[in-house]
Amino acid sequence: MKKIDAHNYKMTCWRDSLDRWHCNCVVDLTSPAAKWWAPMRLLELDVDSYVHLLIDKFHAKRLYYYETTDLFGFSFDTEREAKAFCSYVNKIARKKKFAF
Repeated sequence: MKKIDAHNYKMTCWRDSLDRWHCNCVVDLTSPAAKWWAPMRLLELDVDSYVHLLIDKFHAKRLYYYETTDLFGFSFDTEREAKAFCSYVNKIARKKKFAF
């Protein structure tokens, strides 16, 4: 039986080749922590509230969802916006000791 190592949730931000900023937990991309719904679950929000938080508070852009692969994504125009979202999520994750 394969041993499963839990890890604390920690969101990271990075810039892509189109100069867009993205955020996700990249500690283990095969873990549920990398799924789009992980921060939504951490923040105890439903989908609508999560989308509104991303747009209204953190100014997320280019939101998309691919139903066939269950992939929801978004990006930010600036590093500052991405880091603000990462910091917000990570602060709550630390407080709750949120782990996968």
